[in-house]
Amino acid sequence: MATPLGDAVDFLKRFGFFDVVLPFLIVFTLVFAILEKTRILGVEKDGKPKKNINSMIALVIALFFIAIPRVVVGIQSALPYAAMLLVVIMVYMLLVGSYASGKDEFHFWDKTFWKGFMGILVFVGLAAIFLNSFGWLDPVLDYVAERWQDTFIV
Repeated sequence: MATPLGDAVDFLKRFGFFDVVLPFLIVFTLVFAILEKTRILGVEKDGKPKKNINSMIALVIALFFIAIPRVVVGIQSALPYAAMLLVVIMVYMLLVGSYASGKDEFHFWDKTFWKGFMGILVFVGLAAIFLNSFGWLDPVLDYVAERWQDTFIV
């Protein structure tokens, strides 16, 4: 059963919105934000980041990104799982925060161990998501399973 919204989404799919426009926008936005935050390309005389240079570099990187279809497909398959991981983390933090005591609900997270532990879990989760989206997770796990007792550093 076709609905106007379903037809609109189908039109956007056929138009290439999900294959070109959205990947371009996310890469452009992330690169531009990183360049603005780090100010790696310098600042203007008034201390503000060089927006023109940052936007041009972000534009070029985003265009190179969408020119490689395999990378775009990998990002398209990884981002929904990364968003799901974010939701799981937020639910976990809400549950932990509901049991926390004191005037600061998330005082529990001020401890360095838990910050590091959660950081490692998030990194491993994101690495697994992106490795899986590019088809590299099974070969990496097979390699580690076969050689887990080998000496890597001599």
